[in-house]
Order: sequence, then C-alpha cells, then structure tokens
Amino acid sequence: MMMTRLIRAIVKGFKGLGSGGVTINLDGNAVIVGRSGSGKTSLMEALALLMQSRGGEEWLVLEGNLLIIHEPEDLAYGLDPDEVITIGVYYEVDEDGGENLGRSIGFELGKGSVIGYHYNFRLRDYWVRQELYLDNELVAVVEKVGNEGFMRYPVNTRLCMAPTHVMHEDAFMVCDGDASRRAYSLSFILRNMLKNKFYYLGEGRVCWWKRDYETTVDLPSNSVGSDGQYTVHQLSVIQTRPEYEGVYNELMNLINELGIEGIKAGFTAPKRVSGYIKVSNRWVPPMFHAGLKMRALLPILVQLILTPPGSVLLIDSVDLGAHA
Repeated sequence: MMMTRLIRAIVKGFKGLGSGGVTINLDGNAVIVGRSGSGKTSLMEALALLMQSRGGEEWLVLEGNLLIIHEPEDLAYGLDPDEVITIGVYYEVDEDGGENLGRSIGFELGKGSVIGYHYNFRLRDYWVRQELYLDNELVAVVEKVGNEGFMRYPVNTRLCMAPTHVMHEDAFMVCDGDASRRAYSLSFILRNMLKNKFYYLGEGRVCWWKRDYETTVDLPSNSVGSDGQYTVHQLSVIQTRPEYEGVYNELMNLINELGIEGIKAGFTAPKRVSGYIKVSNRWVPPMFHAGLKMRALLPILVQLILTPPGSVLLIDSVDLGAHA
C-alpha cells in the first residue's frame, strides 16, 4: 500500500496560536493532547485550510470541502491583521505519487525524501511568502509585495505573476531563465502526490443529525464533517449507490458492534435529509436522539471507511462518549 505521510507541521499566528506557534513531529498514528484552548484545533484547522486551498487556487479557500471560515480576519491570532501567519507541512515522498511522478518529469527523488512547504501571509496588505524545502535544504523562496512577485532564493528576480497560488508550481515561475525549474518540479510533485490524500473531521462539524441539506457531496473526495456535508447524506449515498455496496457492508459490521441494528438515511422532504437508526428492535427518529456514544462514533466510523488507504486523516477533539 502506498502511504502518504505527514511527518511535520508548523503553524504560527493562526487563530489560537501566537507568533511563537507550534512545531510538531509526527510518526504514523498520533494522538495530540493538551488543555482546552492550547491550540489543538487551531493546528488542525490551519492544516485543513492549507490543504483545501492547494492546487492552483489564487488565494486561500476559506469555504471549502474541509473547513468553512466566513471572515478572513478570523484566521489571525487576536484578530490582528498585522500578524504574520505561517502554515508549514513536510511530507515524505511515496513511491507512486512521489518517486514515479518525479521520474516521469525527469526529477529523481529518493525513497524517504521529504518535501517541505511553507505558506506565509499577512492580512493587512495580503503579503505572501512561500518556501520550498527538500530534505531540510531550502530550495526556493518567492514573495508577493503589493501586486508584484519576486523570487528571493536561489536568485533575486521577478516572477511572471504574484505568487499567491497555494501549493502550485505556477507560483515559482520566473519570467526569464530556468532558476525556478527545481522549485517548479518539486511543487508539481507535492501537489499531485497529495491529490485526494487528506481528510479532516472536526468536532464543530460533526453534524450528522442536521436536517437541512445544502451542498451536493461527491464521495469519497470530501470529508464527512464540513458544514453542509453531513454524515446522514454520506450514509444515504453509501446505501443507494451500487459501487458502495462493499463499503456499506463493512460499515454495518462495525456499527452492529455499537448496538445499531439498522440505518435509514435520505431525503424525507424537499431540502430535508434525515437519518434513523434501529436499536433494540425499534427505530429511533431522528438520529440525534440516539445518545452521545452513537452520535460521536458513527461519523468517525463513516469517515474512517470512506478515507482511501494511505491517506492523512485528522480527527479533531471528538468526544467519543464511550461510556455515555
């Protein structure tokens, strides 16, 4: 199985994390613990924001398939528009999406190589600075000043466009010469290596009991938990589409261990999607009367089953309620 591994994350100035920020190293499955308000959710939301914005967007995508943030000011620590926000990720190169893709464009990467990427921005003037690393070696730095773009390293020269595109090779294109070739290739590899390989389930978005359905959801490319993407709808798709028959059977085997004997989910009226579960031979209408344990665990089980093998999955501070 090809595994995409997030091995390090750096976040500064984002929401509850001040300029000192946090750097965290990850090794496989990890549990992050800390007191309330210590920045655990801020860390995960920063990563989700970066990952939903990657791939050519001209700016950060505030309302995307992982996370919804309504106002740009809400990103900054202390709501301070002068705060510089940094979100950095380091991914280990996998064989399929990394090594083979690099080889196809004439860029050799060794197994276990690590590509690092930092996106720095400031809301006051929409200044942006992007950095690329390979095995902790700085490869390139680009910067947006006003409406212009410049490469600051390995040479100081003008870019063809302002480098606001998130995790995309176009942000590293110089107007003349080939100074950006290495950075262009690395960014291209990173972007494609992470395609459909990142999922996020947050406590504030575990809305599987929601009745008003707002957004069409295509499985499995979107996470379960985002606003408007409710687990009830995910369940209705799993139940009704033939290609998810195996997934449905796997899910039923798991939820039977929770004491759930059956599930019904789908539209019960225009713009109304509802879910029901069968417990002790009785249907519980609707699902949100099912109790804390089932409300907490069912979205997690659905997300775990829908997340493709080898992907990165963040689950943020969900109260399991195992003994509720």
